[in-house]
Amino acid sequence: MLELLSLLVFETTSFYFCFLPYFSLFLAISMKIVYNMKSQAKFFILILLFPLLLNNVSAQYQIKSPYLANPSLAIGYVDSCAAFWLKAYDSTAFGFFTNIDKTGGHTGNEKNLQTESRDAYGFIRAYQLTGKELYLYKARQALAFMYAHAWDNTNGGWYWQIDNNGNPTSGNTTKDAFHQHYALLGPTAMFEATRDTSHWTWAMKGYANNESKLWDARVGYEGYYNSAATNWTNKNGKSFNSTVDAITTHLLHFYLMTGNNAYLSKMVAVADNMTNRLVASMPSQKIGFCEGYDANWVPLSTDTMTIMGHILKTAWCFCRVNEYSPDTNYIFNAKKLFNHVYNKGYDKQLGGPYKDFSRNSGAMLMWGISDSAKAWWQMEQAVTAGLFLYKATGDQLYLQVADETLNFFMKYFVDHTYGEVYQDRTRYGNIIASWGEWKGNGNKAGYHSIELGYYTYLYGSFFVNKQPFTLYYNFAPSTSERTISLTPIETASNKYHIKDVTHNDVTCADFNSAARTVHVLANDYGKFKVTFELDNSTGIANDIKQIPRDFSLMQNYPNPFNPTTTIQYALPRNTQVSIRVYNALGKEVRELVNQEQPAGTHSTSFSGEGLSSGVYFYTIRAGEFTASRKMLLIK
Repeated sequence: MLELLSLLVFETTSFYFCFLPYFSLFLAISMKIVYNMKSQAKFFILILLFPLLLNNVSAQYQIKSPYLANPSLAIGYVDSCAAFWLKAYDSTAFGFFTNIDKTGGHTGNEKNLQTESRDAYGFIRAYQLTGKELYLYKARQALAFMYAHAWDNTNGGWYWQIDNNGNPTSGNTTKDAFHQHYALLGPTAMFEATRDTSHWTWAMKGYANNESKLWDARVGYEGYYNSAATNWTNKNGKSFNSTVDAITTHLLHFYLMTGNNAYLSKMVAVADNMTNRLVASMPSQKIGFCEGYDANWVPLSTDTMTIMGHILKTAWCFCRVNEYSPDTNYIFNAKKLFNHVYNKGYDKQLGGPYKDFSRNSGAMLMWGISDSAKAWWQMEQAVTAGLFLYKATGDQLYLQVADETLNFFMKYFVDHTYGEVYQDRTRYGNIIASWGEWKGNGNKAGYHSIELGYYTYLYGSFFVNKQPFTLYYNFAPSTSERTISLTPIETASNKYHIKDVTHNDVTCADFNSAARTVHVLANDYGKFKVTFELDNSTGIANDIKQIPRDFSLMQNYPNPFNPTTTIQYALPRNTQVSIRVYNALGKEVRELVNQEQPAGTHSTSFSGEGLSSGVYFYTIRAGEFTASRKMLLIK
């Protein structure tokens, strides 16, 4: 019997070794040794090793989506999406139509700022993945139309609504941060892929206008105004869109391309708004955070909707800023936001975040339909935020959410007949007949669908599979020689390098691998195919923290404290967690945590504001685990 048990364990370990990391190798070798031992010793060794085997096997999440298991599949998906948007071009009056049906045909002649900038972005990323120069050409057409017609030469800034011939329409009664930020999306991506300074000039023109007209520099109220009159009077409001979108549309990429700390400083200022305004509003909501504020950051009672995709996007942006300005609060906030969606607004059976909720009641907003809904762009945020948090923490729950969401998206959102993706689907992936099957409108174009594929390829290659990825660039001619820095993926740990380069399909050796720079001679230009790889076999995986083996409650730090301290604790599995603070008489003074949380190392903060100096105790209850520690508040 012992011989059979030993053989079974050894064979099972050998099987799992094909997809488990180094610990499985240790177990496999151990089992082989055990197999050759005497029966008595074998029995006791098996008793010790078998729980380790079971624990190790159960900790490994198995990827479901083929697009995450093999990220190169995302290239074909992006190619299909970009090919769909080619049909939206107006060959007579130029520019791209806005309202696009299921097959790619257009209804009406509306063209707007969002369409041109977002389509351009999509075409540029499609070029970078496929090397098809037609996409770069179409991106230039979209941007040329935008530059010629959407800029307000009188007041500065961008008109957001234009007609078939590019004339501003009567709808342009205000200028809002949402459109002013997204106007920079296309020009920024084009400069990244081509280093064509004409597009950088437009990006800087829009950015300078945003900083001078939209940024509120009043001490204590810093942030981007939400909107203003066409001539930039009557500035009012602050919002999620005016805040977080500044990072995703341009600030991050400005910094990656230039290394200019001015852009990093502004990202940090925006992240402070995310912490002190958005995240800080969460305790007073039933779900999510407050998304609309007045100019003084007072929540608007009329703005009651909270959107799961916005919460996830904020988590993604915290992770990205943290790469260049490390702050433990950023990852803490990112985990808090992501876990909040997972616990309150995520479909744990089928995968993917639900669409919209009332922040006051916590109820899901059904919008007149009988089944709950999911939106294409919100699915993207679950994938990108999930993959980045997995990179930052190693917690496989984040990988699981990203994978489940991507798997659902590729099955039900992607139109495998006509291309591109549908805007909305029910919880079960069905059509919402009353909403239609439009592929393009005032807020939907080639952006989110293609960006999802782009980052699935980059993040999936590096963060999940630890394998190289390849991008195409097409550098514009210049009379001066250039050394061009390439930083396509957001990691500040400098753990990747350029593996090889071709220039116009010929092997090129004129690059600095470690510095990730390509040298381009004066008057030289053309297509550069650049492959990036991790510095060693483990690479970014070294940053990943393993799932804790046991429950634990750490001593708070600092201790003594005044007025704030941090409490860390570890969970070996998903568990309902309660953390409460008591005074020396045993009276409860604060509840810090009361929710289900995923396996991993967590932290929460405790403020002694309003409490007197003295000894306090904090207690954790997680499943059957209970522990307490003492801390000292000194004022």
